Amino acid sequence: MKPLLLELGCEELPPTVIPEATIELATRMLKVLDNEGIPHGGTRYFCTPRRLAIRVDDVATERPPREVEIIGPPRHAAFDAFGQPTSAAIGFVKTHNRNPADLLIRQTEKGEYVYLRLEKPPIRTAEILRKVLPQQLHLQFARPMRWQEEGTYFARPIRWLLCLLGEEVVPIEFAGLIANNLTFGHRNCVSSRCVIHTPDEYETVLAEHLVIASPQSRRRTLIAALNVTAEQVGGKLYHDPSLVEETVNTVEWPVPVLGQFDNSYLQLPPAVLVTTLRRHQRCFAVVSTGGRLIPFFIAVSNTPNCNRRQVKVWYEKAVDSRLRDAQFFVEADLNLGLEPLLEQEKRVIWLEGMGTLFDKTQRIRQLCSYLAQQVPAVDVQVLDRAALLCKADLLTQVVREKEFASLQGEMGGFYAKMLGEPAEVSTAISMQYWPEHFTAGIEKPKTASDLAPEARLLAIADKTDNIVGSFLAGFVPSGSEDPLGLRRQGIDILRLIQSGNMFLNVEALANFASGLFPRSDHVVMLRILDFFRERVLAFLAEANIEHDIVEAVTSVHWQTPTAALACARALNQFRTRPEFERLIIGQKRVANILKGMQDTGLPEEHLLTEPAEVALWQQALRIRPEVDRLVDACAYSATFDLLLELRPAIDKLFDEVLVMSDDLRTRENRLRLLQYVRAIFMKVADLSRIVIQNTPTKPRTCN
Repeated sequence: MKPLLLELGCEELPPTVIPEATIELATRMLKVLDNEGIPHGGTRYFCTPRRLAIRVDDVATERPPREVEIIGPPRHAAFDAFGQPTSAAIGFVKTHNRNPADLLIRQTEKGEYVYLRLEKPPIRTAEILRKVLPQQLHLQFARPMRWQEEGTYFARPIRWLLCLLGEEVVPIEFAGLIANNLTFGHRNCVSSRCVIHTPDEYETVLAEHLVIASPQSRRRTLIAALNVTAEQVGGKLYHDPSLVEETVNTVEWPVPVLGQFDNSYLQLPPAVLVTTLRRHQRCFAVVSTGGRLIPFFIAVSNTPNCNRRQVKVWYEKAVDSRLRDAQFFVEADLNLGLEPLLEQEKRVIWLEGMGTLFDKTQRIRQLCSYLAQQVPAVDVQVLDRAALLCKADLLTQVVREKEFASLQGEMGGFYAKMLGEPAEVSTAISMQYWPEHFTAGIEKPKTASDLAPEARLLAIADKTDNIVGSFLAGFVPSGSEDPLGLRRQGIDILRLIQSGNMFLNVEALANFASGLFPRSDHVVMLRILDFFRERVLAFLAEANIEHDIVEAVTSVHWQTPTAALACARALNQFRTRPEFERLIIGQKRVANILKGMQDTGLPEEHLLTEPAEVALWQQALRIRPEVDRLVDACAYSATFDLLLELRPAIDKLFDEVLVMSDDLRTRENRLRLLQYVRAIFMKVADLSRIVIQNTPTKPRTCN
């Protein structure tokens, strides 16, 4: 058993493709070993901008001998009417150096076929890899390139191949190259070419040539160096995990360089300052121990032993130029203000056929007004003011710049605050795109529960308008296609509603939103409601609610996600009680009897002659008002306790009374009684959909 190492050396790869390409390469390597029946151990992967490498431990040096079965012609073609082998059978066995007597018969889906059992001798793993592995190196990239006549496609030109099984070179051929035991260290090494004698020394040799091959080690080294550098000026690293990952896949040997910018730039919105450093220069911001930005940044060079003083000067000049531009844009926006931009919104199309950005603003205002009527403790004036100004920042000079487009909402909130709007207005504007928002400093991102009511309702209104308008415009999610992220926005709406403990009806909300557009469509509206119902199913599934409980609850409560989740959790807890199963069996029996029946009204009391049916009717009449009260209060645990009181009466009815009586009037009256009882249960959930324990269920997938 020996370690196997494969390395593909390339020109610098884009940082975004490196992680997925490495995983794909590892998957393909293991697929080769598994398909060929070669025993092996665990896997490690290495990647830098110039290499993708996989190490597999404890790989057998040869594939063990094995028995294989080779299917031949159908039995009727292999033997004639007298049972003698035909020319087809003889040709088949000769091909494999066997005799007709060795033929066996197997029944398959297509009928009976003859086959042979053959003993395959052991084969050296290196020989198998040489033949099979090259076909697995054609990795998938969104934008591959071709650099030679051979026609190999890859993300970047491949410059060397290394393949070792222990100390043995496996000479695979790919992209016009033959693998050997040579690799290359950092470009800026005096001697970058190096020999790898065994896979065990791969990391050590590369480290000697200024390459940290392991992305995990490179990440730890980078973060430690960044923290030490930030501490030099009494600060700490700004929390930016996405930039850390990008940098890990951009450098082979990280070299932090501390830079400084003018204090006056600290007056810029933190989002603008950090984004300028991050997007333009790939630099890390530095914050004080209290979380405020300080006038320093950290660049990361990929050049070991570089002249850090000179690199610092270059970065500082570039950062100053970018920040000066950003400062100009911010000052120009503040001089103009937000309200003058409302007139410009009338000249910007939001969605073709769905009006302008100004029209969207007015719809959001109306939606906010509608929502405010449903939710107590909301400042209507604050909400309307935030809705009026919420889209104005899309026309500011900062947000219109490509690099700052992600700051929509954040810039609107900052400008509103600087222009004297109430803090509640500016906060609502900045959080309208929740959960996509910029968080300055080192504080944790806000959760849905942290949002003020005005910010919450503004976000709900905006996302609802996006979904309804997109459906009406024809942008309907299908399969894996959802270019406008409507499914994600639908889930966000439900999270906002539930985390705020608001009992909003999403069906009524969608219907109201649809009526605000210049044209509506009944068929499209049905699709929108189906969309929201599917989101509720997915929302409950995210909360680890079992699929049958989801079905039972959403048959009643899908329009009100807060109530649906509360009911599902109560039912989930109720499921653990010993009397649960008997209650469910009774409800399944009731549902089966009533299947396909229309509501025919209340039973006639004078026709209830049997004691069991009289007792059930009286008990149902007694508890119904209390059930209504508990459901209105979302006290579902208490509701289930109350419904449980009906179980003995329901069981007794089925034990002592023939529901399907021969007398038509009696039968119909008893069915009305069951309809009345079922209607009480249906105020909470359709318990007949519950799968009792030990019954196999088919999992449901929510899109």
